[in-house]
Amino acid sequence: MSSNTASSSAGSGDSSATRKNSKRPKYSKFTQQELPACKPILTPGWVISTFLIVSVIFIPLGVISLFASQDVVEIVDRYDNDCIPAPARTNKVAFIQGDAPKACNRTLTVTKRMKQPIYVYYQLENFYQNHRRCGFFMDIKIDIME
Repeated sequence: MSSNTASSSAGSGDSSATRKNSKRPKYSKFTQQELPACKPILTPGWVISTFLIVSVIFIPLGVISLFASQDVVEIVDRYDNDCIPAPARTNKVAFIQGDAPKACNRTLTVTKRMKQPIYVYYQLENFYQNHRRCGFFMDIKIDIME
């Protein structure tokens, strides 16, 4: 009988008392997803003018990028076979793990004039290592001859 009276007293009480015990969120347009939405009307004039404005902005950027990329000089030099002595080419892993000297000097010929600054990138394939640990130990000496 006490459970009946408790439920009836809670139902007959004011709404602030029931809201405190309720798990339902407070009613608002945001929680009910009733906010007004932006619904633009896509007329042909609006679409064409937007397309023209975007093209006027990005076509010159593309042309500038195209001209800038034509000054890039890229030289790819694979030295995985040339830096290993001929007798050790059949078993490269044994050569790498062995005690033989592993110094390798490569000469690259650049056929196109390059402006300063010159950036050199080193590419490794099928090698997965944390860059911070790997980059800390890298020491590459580059001699630029004119």
